Amino acid sequence: MARTKNAASLDTRQRILDAALDQFHLRGYNGTSVQDLVDAAGAPKGTFYNHFASKQDLAVEALRVYSGIIGLDALAGPTVGSPRERIEGHLAHIVGLGLAVFAERGCLLANLAGEVPAHSEVVASAVGAYLDDWVTKLAGLIDEAKAAGELTTGMASTDLAELIVDAFEGGAVKAKATCSTEPILRFQRTVAQLLR
Repeated sequence: MARTKNAASLDTRQRILDAALDQFHLRGYNGTSVQDLVDAAGAPKGTFYNHFASKQDLAVEALRVYSGIIGLDALAGPTVGSPRERIEGHLAHIVGLGLAVFAERGCLLANLAGEVPAHSEVVASAVGAYLDDWVTKLAGLIDEAKAAGELTTGMASTDLAELIVDAFEGGAVKAKATCSTEPILRFQRTVAQLLR
């Protein structure tokens, strides 16, 4: 018979996951130990392994949650508004996140992409999969906007989506490196000119 998790156990798991999102974003994957995570979560170290098989498994779960924070599911899910409005809403959302935290912390996807390939193939693969998913969903929405006559650009939808994601991630890295929101604002201005 499968053991059910009680509310306290689920709360501990969530606290560890919340701590991972914060600590990986602030200190990086390699700069964060399991002890750092349980300390930040206010949980005994032994409880970590009741909820996650390893730090890399926790990082993959944190990436899943982070993809929701940046709104990847909303790109392809049932939403309100025209395709162009959904694209503009997504871009406004990620720019808002960028202005709020990226000058200090960068984007978690970009941070991990630059840090983990040599250290965790599992986490690197998850980062790549989320970036690819972002491009695929955004390209699909660009296709919808073109079909609706809302975008007239001759650029291939996948190329435009790749450019947007790459420019955003590059802007997030530069925002963190320079402690400035200007790269995010430049991204916003530039992409607005591309979406015609």
